[in-house]
Amino acid sequence: MDNQKSHPDLKKIELFKELPAKRLDFLASKLKKQGFAPGEQIIRAGRSGHFLGIIDSGEIVLEMGPGQSLTARSGQIIGSEMLLEGKPSEFTITAHTDTVIWALNRGDWQAPSPPRPQYHPTLQVKKAVWVTLVIALALSISLLTLGPSLLDWANNTLPDRLVENGKVDQAENYLQFAVRLQPDSARLHGILGDILALQGKDQNAIEVYEQALLLDEYLPWIHNNLGVVLIRGDLIELAIEQFQSAIDLNPLHTAAYRNLGNAYYAQGDWDDAEEAYQDALELDFTLSEIKAAWAGLILNESRLVEARLVWEDVLRGDPRHALALQGLGVVSLLEEDPGVAMLYFDAAQYLDPGNINMHLYIGMALEALDRPSEAAEEYQYILETGSDPDLISLADTLLEVVLE
Repeated sequence: MDNQKSHPDLKKIELFKELPAKRLDFLASKLKKQGFAPGEQIIRAGRSGHFLGIIDSGEIVLEMGPGQSLTARSGQIIGSEMLLEGKPSEFTITAHTDTVIWALNRGDWQAPSPPRPQYHPTLQVKKAVWVTLVIALALSISLLTLGPSLLDWANNTLPDRLVENGKVDQAENYLQFAVRLQPDSARLHGILGDILALQGKDQNAIEVYEQALLLDEYLPWIHNNLGVVLIRGDLIELAIEQFQSAIDLNPLHTAAYRNLGNAYYAQGDWDDAEEAYQDALELDFTLSEIKAAWAGLILNESRLVEARLVWEDVLRGDPRHALALQGLGVVSLLEEDPGVAMLYFDAAQYLDPGNINMHLYIGMALEALDRPSEAAEEYQYILETGSDPDLISLADTLLEVVLE
């Protein structure tokens, strides 16, 4: 079969449409056509397929677990995160009908790299970073003789290894050097942004992420990670824009839906938060943090039974989940069972002693148990240590009531 004549038009696919014509021609020449019979498994969840699939004809089913499935048809793509980030498949993908898929391997996506920059480094190296820069310099010399493959391998593995070994500063030094070697690599800028964010250098991380997106705005993981850092700086509206961009680029980006829900939650926009969390859970219902937060939104709608069921389901998977324990305590308090509520609150506070909200709930439970002096101590603690004006105001009101 002549791939050159029959392959799909990559310019019509969002992921590729901004690429230069020569690059598109190169990628098209690397597409491989594969056929699958009904019921044939294309890839299993957790496997690293390292490819992007473009559905030429037929229908496939993407499953994350029992009762959790999506359907994709002709013209749609699968495996964008496997291609762009080398991640394993989040889904078990099976052909529903006779299906034909064009596959692009990750290795072909990454090659050829941009032309080697001309540089004449003059290094004044501090002893603390000597080892890292020697590695980077050795790789730059290898680039002259072995081509880009070794450098790409190093960029994909060395930063992770350094971080895993607690050498985050060396990972940053390495990536700073690598970026100078490949200044047009959006991916390298993105990884550097991750390392900076990991160290709490949020403003620097934001600048590097923004530079990465100037080089290539079609990388959903960079939009998502930039949004996370923006939330940490209370730039919620800007963060929401980044999460929306990540979702537009990859509608199966579970983390982006989850983070979008967190951003709306931080704004007090409960309806939009609930919708974003539901979208995340439709993709992966095992996300305990999202299920616990979603149950809180359900509780705000006075759906006590549903909220209890969700929090109990979270605890079946993680008996030490502080937010689920807190939620069940609140439900018990609303059901006028303060004794059971105290059991949940005590367990939650043991697991999350820094949660000042727990002092409010415990105070309310103690008051319901007719222990006003102990309740007053909890409210007083909030007045002395709290920073949230609304929480302090509520604690002050409850303190006045309990002292009457």
